[in-house]
Amino acid sequence: MDFDTNNSTDAFYAIKDVSEMTGVNAVTLRAWQRRYGLLNPMRTEKGHRLYSQDDINKIHTILGWLEKGVAIGKVRPLLDGDNAFELVEQQAGSDSQQAAESLLSALHRLDANTLDKQLNLIMKEYPLELFEKQIAHLVEQTVNSAENPLANVQVTLWHSMLRERCLSLVAGHRKRNKKPCLLLSFDAVPAYRVWLKAAQLANSGYNVTLLTSLTGKLTPLVALMKTWDSRDVFIDGDNKLDRQTVSQLKQLVDESECTLQLSGSITSIHPEIREWHDEPT
Repeated sequence: MDFDTNNSTDAFYAIKDVSEMTGVNAVTLRAWQRRYGLLNPMRTEKGHRLYSQDDINKIHTILGWLEKGVAIGKVRPLLDGDNAFELVEQQAGSDSQQAAESLLSALHRLDANTLDKQLNLIMKEYPLELFEKQIAHLVEQTVNSAENPLANVQVTLWHSMLRERCLSLVAGHRKRNKKPCLLLSFDAVPAYRVWLKAAQLANSGYNVTLLTSLTGKLTPLVALMKTWDSRDVFIDGDNKLDRQTVSQLKQLVDESECTLQLSGSITSIHPEIREWHDEPT
């Protein structure tokens, strides 16, 4: 549908703005339109998508159904007011499990090609936060089960493919995203979550520098941060940091005047780090 912006007083938003407003990345918004017909944005004369407030409201409605575990392929009748509402509501909890099981099936066969294709498809259809919470977390729990005799090789393949897919997303955003940030992990073996965190930050507009399994002095990071206009540092981890590392992080915050955000178990292990920004300078 073409649209002449000169003849309308209504507010319309570019896909980048809609992504920032809703938290749904542009790739996912396009997939919802092309594959499932859930959205029908206007088009400028040059073919750029323009979304109305009604479109944005619909996106939030879609997110609400996905939060309940409804598969993206079953959302259309709900938006159309179909009588399938109660049936879909009853089946909602199993839909995200089915998506996870498609990944687990490929892992069971050690089928890297199918696993990559499934990951690519699912990560386009679901916002990464929902993918992590509803699908990746279930896969992680299942392959790490003490009853799984192939846990070691399956976990290795799962983490390898997830890392590859997430870093591909980060690299794809690198030229477009101008706002830099650091994502650090001090765990010897980073949690699978750190790769998804990198992709989430890239989707939200960051040019991500990812450093994992960090040891030693952090002094070079102070010099690096001072060259950036925006100074955001994210730390993901599940293990307690030693006193020297905590001291160096405090130095990084003080000397570069950066903001520091934690994710993973270290959020509760090191509550003192969250309080640094509240201290008087």
